Amino acid sequence: MNTRPTKIDDVSPRPDADVDAIKSALAVADPNVLRLVLYHLTGDPDLASLPVEVTPVWAGALSTYSLATEHHEAMRQRALEYFLAHDPDNFDEAALMDSARIRRTMELFGHGPLTEDEFLLGYEEAGFEPFPREVRWNKQPPQSQVDQLHVAVIGAGISGISAAVHLEQLGLPYTVIERQGDIGGTWNLNNYPEARVDSSSLIYQYKFEKRYPWTEFFAAAAETKAYLKHCAEKFNIAGKVRFNTELRSAIWNEAVSQWDLTLIGDDGREQQLRANFVIAASGLFSTPKLPDIPGIGSFEGTIRHTTNWDPDYQLGGRRAALIGTGASGAQLMPYLARHAEHLDVFQRTANWVLPMEGYRDKIPAQMQWLFDHYPLFWYWHSYAMHYLNAQLEGLQEFDPEWLEKGGVINQRNDELHKNVAAFIEQRLADRPDLVKKVMPRYPPLARRPTVDNGWYDALLRDNVELVTDPIDHITRDAIVAKDGTTYPCDLIVCAVGFSTMSYMWPVEYVGRDGATFAALWRPDGPRAYMGMTAPGFPNFFMFYGPNAQARAGSFYSASECWSRYALKLMVHTIESGGSSVECRPQAFADYNDRLAEANKQVIWEAFGKGFYYLTEQGRSVTNAPWRGSTYFAMLRDPDFDAYTVR
Repeated sequence: MNTRPTKIDDVSPRPDADVDAIKSALAVADPNVLRLVLYHLTGDPDLASLPVEVTPVWAGALSTYSLATEHHEAMRQRALEYFLAHDPDNFDEAALMDSARIRRTMELFGHGPLTEDEFLLGYEEAGFEPFPREVRWNKQPPQSQVDQLHVAVIGAGISGISAAVHLEQLGLPYTVIERQGDIGGTWNLNNYPEARVDSSSLIYQYKFEKRYPWTEFFAAAAETKAYLKHCAEKFNIAGKVRFNTELRSAIWNEAVSQWDLTLIGDDGREQQLRANFVIAASGLFSTPKLPDIPGIGSFEGTIRHTTNWDPDYQLGGRRAALIGTGASGAQLMPYLARHAEHLDVFQRTANWVLPMEGYRDKIPAQMQWLFDHYPLFWYWHSYAMHYLNAQLEGLQEFDPEWLEKGGVINQRNDELHKNVAAFIEQRLADRPDLVKKVMPRYPPLARRPTVDNGWYDALLRDNVELVTDPIDHITRDAIVAKDGTTYPCDLIVCAVGFSTMSYMWPVEYVGRDGATFAALWRPDGPRAYMGMTAPGFPNFFMFYGPNAQARAGSFYSASECWSRYALKLMVHTIESGGSSVECRPQAFADYNDRLAEANKQVIWEAFGKGFYYLTEQGRSVTNAPWRGSTYFAMLRDPDFDAYTVR
């Protein structure tokens, strides 16, 4: 690779160039991302010829593409030379937005050629467009007509904010109904110590908000909530949220083709709201679940759910019991172990708890400086994070040829299984009793894996006991296991998650001709068309509905795709002169048949019974079975033939 001149003294920097800041920022930049940026800018074939290395992360669950180590210093030098000589404000924007150039650069990352759907998703995930999933009118209706319309958005969490921001951009009037007193949804509920995201902040964010100054690679709950409030205020939706207001019922009014909503305000008074369209964005994680254990009502100590933690409660000198070891339980457990006199951890099912590099690390200020001053770095870093996360999909699919050779899932998953089993055995080498208890009996990714927040270190503490015998009942001051062992406690912490099958609970939506979701879903559990709509429910959209969760990637991005889909149907209906749009029964049935077939190719129904991904009957009802590039392509443009416009 040509790196002449090779010394900074040989370069004549721009008069306004901050040499020290650029050098400092480049020192923390990923060299392969630097290569993408420079190739995007220059198209230099020397950059395309450089070798990349596959670097495993997260115990081998994922791999990232890294520029070969021997080229790191030369790449930083070349980037330094370029940015000292070129003003980023004068880059040729038209050339930089050329899709063919961007695609060539993407394929240089290391993964090779992309399908059209993979490219389009990657393009949106990189965030090159100011508003990547914006919806526009095809033929702008008169403002007087638009002003007569109204959309009700239920919930001010991630997906509700996304819906509102997209509505704001389109110019459709709307109101957001939020039963809590603040923005944030689940992140307003989860207030337990150590709560944080388990996906990188640099992917777990909206694509319409660029270069937000996150302080940690994996943001704590408070920072995620602050981010959501920032977005709500920046995009002018905060003033359109009715806080402390609960939706009690929503009934379709056929005479006017609108929804009649009954609300209860914080003063207890009933309010009425009429809406042309309803977006139910309350999500899966909105109704906290308490364990149904005999005697729990007789406990005289303190009971806390992870959604109603009391920060003033003093753990010192107390005996605590933790029920649940999923994502929130495993995350909270080390904190309880450090502060309580004794902790009993009640585990029903062992989970894969994997190490994550940089889980508690701060984002260097130099990296944020680079994002702020050279946006291309943010775009390409976002793309790299997208592709890193998307690799999870390859672990979730059965490989018939591998199965014929005696494998369990596929080569990658089976190798990961060996890696993480060896990791657990090494971490708990002196405690074979614990190894036996915490080693899952199902393959990785059959359930959502958990990030190690100090879980294994805490298990080794003298004041911690892991209990795997089922709980029989609770007394006034203890938990009693099935084997008769009594575990005295002053505090019971319930980390048992949410009632994920209670979609939109406790609201009853009554559609056309008295249709209810209870009746629609009675045969075998929740279903929807595209995870969002259903026959009998005109002008109604569920966000995070049945089988709507992408197999990998950012939930924020999913919420943007749902928003785009719903708004395109609204625009189609309004521009067609219609007053309602409703999923056709045959489209609903055909889609769910295709979904059932696709579910046979992925692992959840084979190994995950009892987890929130599945119904009690074992049917996968949370995840979309297709890869993200396919699923999001399905959501990009609605099939209008699947709907009836009246």
